[in-house]
Amino acid sequence: MFRTRLDPSDRAAGEAAELVSDEERAMAEALDRPGDGRVFLCARATTRRVLGWVLGRSPAKVEFCRSIHGRLALVDREVCFSVAYGGGQQLVAVALNGAVGVDVQDGDVTYGESLDLALTQWERQLLRRLSPSARQMFFLGLWTRKEAALRAVGYGFRVPPDEVDVLLEDGEGVVAVPLPDGAGVAEVHVRDLPTWPGTVAAVAATVPVTDLHTWVFNPAMGAVPLHSC
Repeated sequence: MFRTRLDPSDRAAGEAAELVSDEERAMAEALDRPGDGRVFLCARATTRRVLGWVLGRSPAKVEFCRSIHGRLALVDREVCFSVAYGGGQQLVAVALNGAVGVDVQDGDVTYGESLDLALTQWERQLLRRLSPSARQMFFLGLWTRKEAALRAVGYGFRVPPDEVDVLLEDGEGVVAVPLPDGAGVAEVHVRDLPTWPGTVAAVAATVPVTDLHTWVFNPAMGAVPLHSC
């Protein structure tokens, strides 16, 4: 797991634009909200730098493609990775074996009746027992676990999130994810991640996670170990 500060300044975005593809630059220009294009470019560039560090290659030689289900992947599939950003930070999860998914939320997703439909019956019942002030962060915790699990299996929201129960004791456990098109059920290993104030994050993998190593990544210095668990 790599953590890095996401710098969407004009200078950083300009440097990022030189590293990403023509398609990614066009995608950034198509984003509506002010600043979203810069954030997108910087996140894609950082992802290339992290993967370049992991693989021992120049970030410019890190090439992306899409899986048949639309998941971002390496052309050579040497490792599986997942990216999420929020609260001014970016997470890049990299797995040498199996598939991985990660998500982080900083409150942009607000709990309400419409998103209540994304929860299972048991999740809704537990959420409604909480005080109004506690519901938002608890909901975000559920949401990040669901996003991470669905990204790990590679189908995203083709799997209805209200069919994925992510109530986990101590923030860690195995989640059953029903796959679309009668493909069966995948067991995904999910755990919450320590984060910065006001955010929640989770990581998921399709194989048991025996060691979770975390690095702080700096484009100028590379990766510095934070901790392992």
